Amino acid sequence: MKLWIRIFLSILLVSLTTLLVSSVIIINRNHLSNLKQEQDRSLNEFEFITSSIGNNMDFTASSIDTMVTLLNRYGNYYAQRGIHLMFYKDGQYLYNSFTEIEQDAYDKLLSVKENTKMLQVFEENGKHFIMVSGLPVDQKTVFLYAREINEIYTAREISIRLTVLLSFGLVILLGLLSYLYSKWITRPIHLLQKGAVSISQGDYSVRIPGTKDEFNDLAIAFNKMASAVENRTQELKDRAKELQIFIDDLSHEMNTPLTSIQGYAEFLQNANASEEQRIKAAGNIRTQARRMKDIYTKLMTLTLAREHKPDIAKVNVNNLLSDLQDTFDVMLKDHNIQWNTENHLTDLHIDRTLIHMLLSNLVKNSIQAMPEGGRIHIRAYKESSKPVIEVSDNGIGIPEDKIDQVIKPFFRVDKSRSRKTGGAGLGLSICKNIADIHNAQLSIHSREGKGTTIRIKFDYLS
Repeated sequence: MKLWIRIFLSILLVSLTTLLVSSVIIINRNHLSNLKQEQDRSLNEFEFITSSIGNNMDFTASSIDTMVTLLNRYGNYYAQRGIHLMFYKDGQYLYNSFTEIEQDAYDKLLSVKENTKMLQVFEENGKHFIMVSGLPVDQKTVFLYAREINEIYTAREISIRLTVLLSFGLVILLGLLSYLYSKWITRPIHLLQKGAVSISQGDYSVRIPGTKDEFNDLAIAFNKMASAVENRTQELKDRAKELQIFIDDLSHEMNTPLTSIQGYAEFLQNANASEEQRIKAAGNIRTQARRMKDIYTKLMTLTLAREHKPDIAKVNVNNLLSDLQDTFDVMLKDHNIQWNTENHLTDLHIDRTLIHMLLSNLVKNSIQAMPEGGRIHIRAYKESSKPVIEVSDNGIGIPEDKIDQVIKPFFRVDKSRSRKTGGAGLGLSICKNIADIHNAQLSIHSREGKGTTIRIKFDYLS
């Protein structure tokens, strides 16, 4: 369906819907207001009539004939004014001038309680009546009041008919105006459509004439599109180049397990170790080699596909931290760095390989950021019932204005130091990606010259 047709139908539909809904609301509100006025009037008249009759007749002492005579006088008087009276006592009607509705229809009004009144609206043969009942004198005599209220229902029907007739006239008028308006407002779009067809055929010289309304901005943007294509093409080339550099620097993430393997290999080669120590070292080498392959596979998934479904499993935190310490045991000794752990957690539901990769990057960054004799402190605890792992060091820290940038790919605070340590500026970026796929928050708190604390807060209740 063309746009001008949609605009035409939308204007027509909204206008008519608004008219009809507002008319229904107004008509219904007026009807309810009129009905409320009639109810109040009926209650007031009921009070007046019962008070007048009570002042002229003793219902407890007067004889039946006397009461019937007096009631006939009142009944005839008010019947001329459109009001019907009924009196019910001891199982029979002493007087009843209301014949429009069968008595069975309003028998429930006879069950009125003392000091209360009952009011009900009836419809019979196309006519509407309002009835009120009460106990004006004693609990044995029920007084009923009835009056026709057709006027308010007739007024409502007339309003509805007028609304329907007015709607038909407005359909014609709004239809014509909507058609002209939709054609006028979509004219610039029609010109843009013709220009787009020309550009799709390779004619980038096409330009759209400006207008004096909001479509002028659209025309300007459209005219810039041809030149933007060339810029976008160059941007895609630059991004492809960055991706190639990113792939070339993936070896950064292989450095940690390789360092561990190298340390244990040198230990086996140079140390006078027992057979048990050699078996343990060989086992660690095998473990790190397997992890290196796992890291490479999942890192490629993270960096190239940008989507990775983590292999979530229940992981013992003590084992995770112990394994992490074994990974860096040789490097920690070489740099004379103190290692402290403080664990208040039992298990985590994580991808063990990825979280180990994340923590390894953080620990390696800490080692590279401190002189010999430094300290690394790892804490695992709960905050607001959510698990948190925190890696702290007393290294050189990060300048305050660089904290938000360190998680960007290829960003290095000190490029010369990063090159010296083999860093490519990808470690924290990968850590952020791993945290994101675990729905965890990675936050960095650092003071230059004092040290750095990095927290990983998992978004589930422990």
